Amino acid sequence: MNTVTVRGVSIGRGMPKICIPVVGKNDDDIMLQAGEAVARGADLIEWRVDSYDCAFQPECIRAVLEKLRRGIGDIPLIFTFRTAYEGGKRPIESPSYIRINELAAMSGLVDAVDVEVNREPVCVEAIISNAHEAGIKVIGSCHDFHKTPSEAEMAKLFKKLQASEADILKLAVMPQTMDDVLRLIEVTHHVEKYGVDKPVITMSMGDMGSISRICGEFFGSSVTFGAAHQASAPGQISAEKLKTVLSILHEKAPRPWEIGGMPEELFFLVGFMGTGKSTVAERLHEITGMEVIEMDEEIVHRTGRSISQIFDEDGEEYFRSLETTLLSSISQRKKVAAIISCGGGAVLRPENVELMKSCGRTILLTAKPETIYARVSNDNGRPNLKNRKSVEDIRELMNERRLKYEAAADIIIETDNKTIDDICHEIIARF
Repeated sequence: MNTVTVRGVSIGRGMPKICIPVVGKNDDDIMLQAGEAVARGADLIEWRVDSYDCAFQPECIRAVLEKLRRGIGDIPLIFTFRTAYEGGKRPIESPSYIRINELAAMSGLVDAVDVEVNREPVCVEAIISNAHEAGIKVIGSCHDFHKTPSEAEMAKLFKKLQASEADILKLAVMPQTMDDVLRLIEVTHHVEKYGVDKPVITMSMGDMGSISRICGEFFGSSVTFGAAHQASAPGQISAEKLKTVLSILHEKAPRPWEIGGMPEELFFLVGFMGTGKSTVAERLHEITGMEVIEMDEEIVHRTGRSISQIFDEDGEEYFRSLETTLLSSISQRKKVAAIISCGGGAVLRPENVELMKSCGRTILLTAKPETIYARVSNDNGRPNLKNRKSVEDIRELMNERRLKYEAAADIIIETDNKTIDDICHEIIARF
């Protein structure tokens, strides 16, 4: 299952993210509720614009979006006009629905729009296209406030959602019995068999379905909705209670390596020499069972020469070409989880970074120059430290590379004053 990252919030793995809806009727109510959502630790905030008294006035919508962005800072903002057809506050014709969502997408103030996929295909396609052109994500939604469809019907809905080109897929249904609740959870747990490879959000509404709002980490729902001021749908739990319960369950949730499966992707450990890439890779292997590829060792094996010999005889650029060739080979592997420990300069070539990002995630390990010096000062096998083994030399070289390291990184892990297990468990928790 792929993930979607918005403003540093990763949706689709780990503890479900808590989204708090804002459903105020006027500007003051909206900003009050947004402040409460921030105070309650929302991972995401959804503005339900259909609750707004001025929902059809573009200039008012724009003004509120500007206030919301200032008020919530870097918390991702979802823009949703939930129509009466799907449990919202008011009906809306398709041309107006398209215009309002386009306004939000093009404003540069929201991070995602929520579109109802059961509207006319031309309407759905227009909104998704506009959003993607603006560089924001789309949540494709489908609601049934009357029943819980059969497994076959829900499978068809998910196939429709997947085909819509939305980035995150949402299905909310109403249970009549606990069997209905279990059926939704079962479908969510096995959603990949319906061809879905995107993050999903599912919920069984009402009090009967409340269990579905807290068990997402076990069964695959990536976001849950909690109320701060006023619930936006039947069965929402207060954000405070939700956070407490999710945290408790997170401690008990089965980890991928405990149930025989890891994300089918590659994890590239990058960073300056001496940040612990090889040691961390080996410990991650012990914890998870994932294969480890040490790039420097593989190049030595393929060429029959040490890294120092390659640098001395053919120069650094030739060595970087060997890295690119090896990364190209790695990127074409079948999808099997593996940890790739990269050389310190592997990210200096843009093509190397592109290869890494095309098939996996990059984890940047960092450390202070003093820490690096303590770790590598007696190591004579570091060609780039030849004749410059002081703290200042290391600091200078690190500063030269810093921007390229950070640009390549999906996540950054500081290693100073941490045990190897601390570092490994931080990596695991982040993914």
